Amino acid sequence: MSLQVGDQIDEALTDSGRYLLRFRYLAPTPDGDFESPASMFRRVARNLAEAERRFDPGLSNSAVAAWASRFYGAMTSFRYLPNAPTLLGAGRPLQQLFACFVLPVGDSVDEVFAALRAAAVVHARGGGTGFSFSALRPRGSPIASGGRANGPVPFLSVFDAETEVLKAGGTGWGANMGVLRCDHPDVVEFVRAKAGGRALRNFNLSVGCTDAFMDCVGRNEDWVLRHPSTGDGVGWVPARRLLADLCQEAWRTGDPGVLFLTAINRHNPTPALGTIEATNPCGEAPLLPYEACCLGGLNVAAFAHGREGVRWAELEETAALALRMMDNVIEVSRYPLPEIEASTRRTRKVGIGVMGFADLLLRLGIPYDSDDAVTLARALMRRISDATRAMSEQLGLERGSFPAFGQSTWATGRPALRNATTTSNAPNSTIGTIAGCSPGIEPLFAVGYERQLANGARLRELHPAFVAAMEERGAGSEDVFDRVRAGGSVQDVPGVPPELRRLFVTAHDIEPAWHVRVQAAFQSSTDLGVSKTVNLRNDATPADVEELVLLAHRLGCKGITVYRDGCQATQFLVAGSAASAGVAPAGSAETPCPSCR
Repeated sequence: MSLQVGDQIDEALTDSGRYLLRFRYLAPTPDGDFESPASMFRRVARNLAEAERRFDPGLSNSAVAAWASRFYGAMTSFRYLPNAPTLLGAGRPLQQLFACFVLPVGDSVDEVFAALRAAAVVHARGGGTGFSFSALRPRGSPIASGGRANGPVPFLSVFDAETEVLKAGGTGWGANMGVLRCDHPDVVEFVRAKAGGRALRNFNLSVGCTDAFMDCVGRNEDWVLRHPSTGDGVGWVPARRLLADLCQEAWRTGDPGVLFLTAINRHNPTPALGTIEATNPCGEAPLLPYEACCLGGLNVAAFAHGREGVRWAELEETAALALRMMDNVIEVSRYPLPEIEASTRRTRKVGIGVMGFADLLLRLGIPYDSDDAVTLARALMRRISDATRAMSEQLGLERGSFPAFGQSTWATGRPALRNATTTSNAPNSTIGTIAGCSPGIEPLFAVGYERQLANGARLRELHPAFVAAMEERGAGSEDVFDRVRAGGSVQDVPGVPPELRRLFVTAHDIEPAWHVRVQAAFQSSTDLGVSKTVNLRNDATPADVEELVLLAHRLGCKGITVYRDGCQATQFLVAGSAASAGVAPAGSAETPCPSCR
């Protein structure tokens, strides 16, 4: 395939995709213009293909070009896209190709401010950061100077301020995850840290819950709070009350989420290297200290075979190629800190997941809230996992296994493995917009929505698959379309056939438990985590949130995040044409998402 294939890619982009690339990812040219989208993909493909020479110095220019052509074809066909930092940085002076990092925070002033300095470096280079604050001594503990410790929560404000300063200067991105264990003495203060909705706007928060805690909830027992330095019990709280407080605040503000630490570490491929305590900002990458993970998304809708099924062989072939691309990312990327480079290369974690899942379901005629959708989710992820792991084994034989392979859980089952992990399911909202597909594993947010243009104008739009389906049935009247544009959902609109009401369900039409079931299905074959927002209608209750947390734990999820519609004064996605002043409607590329910034 010639590298020129796809040069007409600009015509295939949606308006939102074209605008997003121009707004953020196309490199400036010497004449003051910007590279074309085709040139951007060519730049990325060539840069990643150059890594092939590191393992075969005698590789010919034509052989390198052949790899570049394959990478280019995967991207310009919108079958696979690496994460946004790779599109932005590959082949440019920054050459920082990772989206997310986890940084350690130790229990001393020097260690805390070392983490703060590290975070500033990462943010300035376009990365997001995750932290566990669980090592910090609780509020009121004696310190060496003779005073008393302030506890973890005030330090969150310090990290938040650093992020805000870099954002204000235009040099940083600014997304953080803050985690505190459920047995930390300050956990109640942490749970309530965002009460009022104004504090810590650059942080997502998650409570790290263990199976022992969840068992205490089930037995309605008291939960012991322990000093992080000694492990000694220093207090207690009724387990059900702590969970209820957590769910109340999640209902009120969207934070905190829950990380199930026992499940995360049960699947930790390198337990000899340490315990995983934190994730990246959106939760799909539980990582050890200083690790980074390079992420990407397979547009599964591109592999639909009419209404008959999935072209499995093509999906597996593309997934294997994606694994090779991402292993090359680890080779050619520059790293913000030497500690990050050392830890990342030690395990070479990669996270390939999906986008376009909602679009695939529409093409196959499968409602999101159905057993068939759960079965398809499980099958998709199993195939992707098998294909990427097979390629990782092949690369391990060719290039060498990741350095910690001998200490890993893989060492007794495989002769070699290049990457400690190969799969993760990120939100993939940015690359999904570029590819013109639905983000990640989410359902449709709305069938009718408003899109804000760069000039401030708003367009009232409909999902094109709905328009096509209505017109196929001769039911596509402007009156029906106007009603859907106004309300976002098709459920109560006269004139929409029953089978289309069943198929075109949106995030708020779906009973929340189906969100969790789909997440669990993807998690079943995902090495790292799954980023998923369980959307709740405004009339949901804190008790509903608690039921979802218990369900997510029971089904084997590694975490859960809920968002109740209208719980914040501003939000990224607004269904229908009800977007009020100051609220970015669905599809806006200008206002950052409250989850991933």
